[in-house]
Amino acid sequence: MKKSLSVILLLFLAFSLFAQDAKPDAAKEYRDKNFAAAVDICLMEINEGRATVDTYNILLWSLNRQKRYRDTITYGQQASKKYRDMRIIESMGVAYYYLGNYDRALANLKTYAAELPAGTFIDDVYYFLGEIYIRKGEFNNADIALTTAVHHYPRSAMWWARLGYAREQTGSFESALAAYDQALKINKNNAEAKSGRDRVAAKLNS
Repeated sequence: MKKSLSVILLLFLAFSLFAQDAKPDAAKEYRDKNFAAAVDICLMEINEGRATVDTYNILLWSLNRQKRYRDTITYGQQASKKYRDMRIIESMGVAYYYLGNYDRALANLKTYAAELPAGTFIDDVYYFLGEIYIRKGEFNNADIALTTAVHHYPRSAMWWARLGYAREQTGSFESALAAYDQALKINKNNAEAKSGRDRVAAKLNS
């Protein structure tokens, strides 16, 4: 009985020590899509003076996932004073895009593309550049950006459909049709690709 009690006490002590040593992991919370928890951990590290560049990046990614874009800009500007990291620039570019500040978004995203043409987020960067150019009515630039986006990530029906739209606006109907067809190969129910294909096919057959 005494031996069993000793074993239990040892196990309890070991668990207690492990629990004390285990530190909150913002990266793990982000990977597990617990974005609010990741934000809390990152802010704690910042307030305690333990923040690293990765702390800020995880914070910005998590804030964007929560659609807290103004907070992304606030902490992104704070991070930019300490680090020159293209991930920070990209996160702020995305936040500016969703806030409707297309000029600043364009500047940030173009900086990322120039500095890291093979960066982890280069596909997303070119997608957002394409969307911005569409909103600005610069459809040739949108075609170039979205063509680059689908080159890096060819599995998005939405991106192919947006490329089709950009090409359609320039009057490049055959290449627009090809993009819409590719979108429908990936997702036959993509509404934008369906309607776009019908429009372009009608123009080609008229």
